Parts: sequence; structure tokens; C-alpha cells
Amino acid sequence: MTPKASKGGRATGTSFKGAFLYYTHDKRAEGEGMRLTSERVEWMEYRNLATDNPHIASSIMTATARQQDALKREAGASVAGNKSDQVVFHYSLAWHPDEKDGLSKDEMLRAADQSIKALGADGHQAAIIAHNDTDHPHVHIVINRVNTENGKMLDLWNYQKKLSKWAMTYEQERGQVFCDKRVENWKRRDLGEVFSAEKDTAYHRHDQAQALGHDNDNDTVKIVSEQKAKDSALAKDGEAMHLRHSKAWKNLSSWYAKGKAKIAGRKSAGSPTPFQKAAADVKAQFKPLRSQLGKQQWQETKDFEHREKRILGKLENAVAAIKLSKSLVSEDGGEKTSLFNFLTSSVARKDALDRLHRSQWRNLNAGQSAEIGAAIAKVKKDQQKAYKTHRQRFNAKRNDLKAEQAEDKQTLRQKWQSRKAERSRVSNVIRRMETIKKERKATQEPSRGSERSGFNKAAKGKRKRRGRVRKRSVDD
Repeated sequence: MTPKASKGGRATGTSFKGAFLYYTHDKRAEGEGMRLTSERVEWMEYRNLATDNPHIASSIMTATARQQDALKREAGASVAGNKSDQVVFHYSLAWHPDEKDGLSKDEMLRAADQSIKALGADGHQAAIIAHNDTDHPHVHIVINRVNTENGKMLDLWNYQKKLSKWAMTYEQERGQVFCDKRVENWKRRDLGEVFSAEKDTAYHRHDQAQALGHDNDNDTVKIVSEQKAKDSALAKDGEAMHLRHSKAWKNLSSWYAKGKAKIAGRKSAGSPTPFQKAAADVKAQFKPLRSQLGKQQWQETKDFEHREKRILGKLENAVAAIKLSKSLVSEDGGEKTSLFNFLTSSVARKDALDRLHRSQWRNLNAGQSAEIGAAIAKVKKDQQKAYKTHRQRFNAKRNDLKAEQAEDKQTLRQKWQSRKAERSRVSNVIRRMETIKKERKATQEPSRGSERSGFNKAAKGKRKRRGRVRKRSVDD
């Protein structure tokens, strides 16, 4: 599952008409002004809109957005504050191409509704549009940011993280994770790291380095090392927890898949399915009847041929053919043969016997087919019941696992909160130590050597400056 919404404000817009023209029609060719065909649109559904017409839906959403202030007044809310015309919000949901064959419209709508709820927009007008122009199934979701009840704008703060977290949970619930990187990122977030694409460093570590990185005191270094060791140990505990959780989900998924395969009777390539086995059992039950009918018909043919060698025998065969003809005309749709023809034609008499034999085989085959159909229906009913029971057990195990893992994550969060509080206390202590050191250095008293030097200098008093005296020679 890949939710996609543009960054930098490009996920919002001002025109519902423009959004609907694009998403409910085919892509325009280069230089083409408008395209009104809709071959790529598989289906459309709407939420909180009393219409199935895309044009009317667009008009209703536009009118709702324009009535934002009126809706606020009706709800008793203030109309003050910053105004925004970015009332159209769009994003898409895309499934992996491997999920295409088993993906139904109901499942796609379920995912769309869940994602809308994850954004807190389940009370807003929305259009869900499925396209078929790519290998991967996907839907586009257009939301009116103006709430129909109170006129408030949908808050899109951290909407990408909300969709990412929901998509990870959605894949885990379905039993197959396609985006491992997303899972890894959320593991790091659960461990207390806060990172972005521009600066992939945990903020608390950066702050700690800023506070403690310039200290060379042995006690400070020891304290910092102890804090780092505690962080590392807790991080390893979190990593181990996530590995356990991931393994538990894989084991549950494997258990569910094996259970379904067992119910379906898929053991190995070439082995019969339960339906094939049921059909084979019925055929085995009918095999003695088929053998018996074959022997019976073979004997009747031999007796017929033996009677045909005598005049009275031919008469017996003709009488028998007349009786068969009356009973078989309505059954096989053949033409009624006259008495004269049976009396004079050996071929007609033989044809009557052959028709009887074909009728007997049709009846036996019909009975066998009916028994096979009943046996297959029973197998199908038993399988559906087994599937339902297996799914219920899976849901119970999944809910238990989710509750257990949620408790583990909550415990880990509490530990990280305690660690953050301890780091903050330690950082405050170290900063106070640094402040005290700086104050001592600024107000430090002079040493004894410097005191004596100053005293001696003061005791001597001010030294008289010697002037240079020039001696005159006698000749001057």
C-alpha cells in the first residue's frame, strides 16, 4: 500500500471543477484543451454527498466551501481568523501489482474509508475514483477541507505521517508487508528518534552533543558515557522488540496461509483437490453399475443376434422393438417406426435395441453427474464453513497480537520518556557545573606569588626617573 500526496502545498487546490475534470476523465494529450472520455475510470463512489453524478458532486462541494462562514455561524463558532482558499485536498492510494488479482472493489473502498478516517476527515465530503490505467490498482481521493457541520477547515498538519502510519498498519493487518523501509522508519520513531530527510540525526542526540560536547572534565565524560550506554541498551531493547513483533506477524501470516491451503486441500503439484477427490469417489461408486450395465447390454445384443437367425426369433425381436419404440419416442426424440418396418427390417429392430441401450447410459450418466454435483456442493459448503471458522480464529489471534504489541510499545515509550527526563536532568546538572566553573574562573583570587610581587612593588614606592647629565669638557 502506497499513499501518495504531493509536498509543498501541491496536495491542495482551489477548484473542485478542475479536480473532477481531471480525475473523472482520461488524461489529455499534449496540446489538447479538454478530454471528456472516461475509459480509465473503473468506478466512482462518494461520501457525505447525496448524489452519484460527478458534475453535481463537484457543484455541491464548491457550494459547501463557499458557505464556510455561514456554516461556522450556524455552529456557533467564530468566523475570525486567517482565510484560505485551498479547500481541495487530494491524495491517492496504490496497491502492489501482485495484489491486483485478489483485490475487490469492497476492499479498495474499505481502505479508502480507513485512510480518510486516519486523516480525521470522515465527516467531510469526499469522492473516491478508481483508475485502471496502470499495472497497480489505485484510487484517487478528493476531499472538501470544509466540514459540512461546523465549517472548520481540515487540519493537514503531518498528513503524510498519518497516511504512512495507517498504510503500515493496513499492510500488517492484511498479512503481507511490501514496504520494509516504512516499517524501519516507524521503528526509529517509536524508539524516540525524530528525523527528517534533510537532517537524518535524532534531535535529542544533537542537543546532547551541543550541551556536552565541549567538556573535557573526566566526571562529565563519564556521565555522558553512562547516558549513551543507557540509550544504546534501550535502543537495542526496542530493536529486539520490533524484530519479535515482525516475526510474530510473519508467523501469524504463515499460519493463516497454511490453514487456508489445508482447507483447500492443496498439498503438492499434481495432487487432487477435494472437488476432484469427491468426483472420483462418486465415479468409483458408479463403476460397478457401469460394469453391470455394460455386461447386461452385451448379453442383450448377443440374444438379439441369436433370435435374428430364426423366423420366430425375428418376430420376438419385432414385438420387443414395437414396445421399445413407444417408450423411447418421447425420451430421445426419435421418429416412431411402423409395425411393418419392424417386421420386415432387421436394421430397424437393431436400431430400437441400440436406442434402448443409449437411453440406459444417459440415465446412468445423469445419475452419476447429479451425485457428483451434490458431493461437490457438500465439499464447497464444508470448505466455506471451515474458511469462516479459520478466519474468525485468525481475527482473534490478530487482535490478541495487536493488543500485546501495543502494550509492548507503550512500555517502550514510557521507558524512553523516563530516559528523556533523566537526560534532561543530567544535562541541566552538567550545564550548572559549566556555569560554576566559568564563574570561578572569572572571580578567582590571585595566587600567593602574585600577592607578594604586588606588595613588594607597592612598598618600594614610585621610582625616581634618572635624567641624563651631560658633562662639559674643560675646553667648553
